[in-house]
Amino acid sequence: MKTTTTQTHHIAALLSACIFTLMSSLALAAGSSAGTVSNSATDGQDPIELAARAFKTGIKHRDRALKLEARAAAASSDKAQAKLIAKANRSFNKAVTKQGEALKLDPQNYQAANELGYALRKTGDYRKAIGAYNYALDINPEFHQATEYRAEAYLALGMYEKTQRAYMKLFREEPGLAEQLMSSIDTWHQANGDNLSEDAQAFADWVEERKRLAEVTRDLSSNNSRTW
Repeated sequence: MKTTTTQTHHIAALLSACIFTLMSSLALAAGSSAGTVSNSATDGQDPIELAARAFKTGIKHRDRALKLEARAAAASSDKAQAKLIAKANRSFNKAVTKQGEALKLDPQNYQAANELGYALRKTGDYRKAIGAYNYALDINPEFHQATEYRAEAYLALGMYEKTQRAYMKLFREEPGLAEQLMSSIDTWHQANGDNLSEDAQAFADWVEERKRLAEVTRDLSSNNSRTW
């Protein structure tokens, strides 16, 4: 993939701000270190191959965390739920570490950056998650999954205008992901509907208008597809 000098400088800045700080603060908690990654990469092994392995391991940690979250949601007691959530968070933190390793070894791996953002978001570190999603989209602006994930982080931080813009972009370019984002917005609304700020209420009103427009569009499409 060809990159301009400006883009290269931008990627380097993002990597420095978003990735290396993560490695220093999180790697030890997950039982590895940035130094370990560096040594492995200089032992004659292909950094890209090592990055792919780290990426896959990160995915395994993510999937385990999601299963633990599902079990927590169905837990029969608050104590059991809290224990499962703590385990899920530890797995998400391990995913953060492995995706950080993958990205350090292969700085063009936008999928690792996206997964890094996802794991950070799931631990509640929304601002660092947005940095990781920005990094992924800087490498591949058409990677719409990162746009949807980033919008969910925007929503959690109350960045409603950015959430709206992300939804409209997905609505035009990737309708399936637009629906996924709208589902997350619905969950947010159900959790916060009785306690919305003025800005949040304006956003909720906009969401309802978008739903009405989507319903009209579906009705028109259905009518136009009929054969008489």
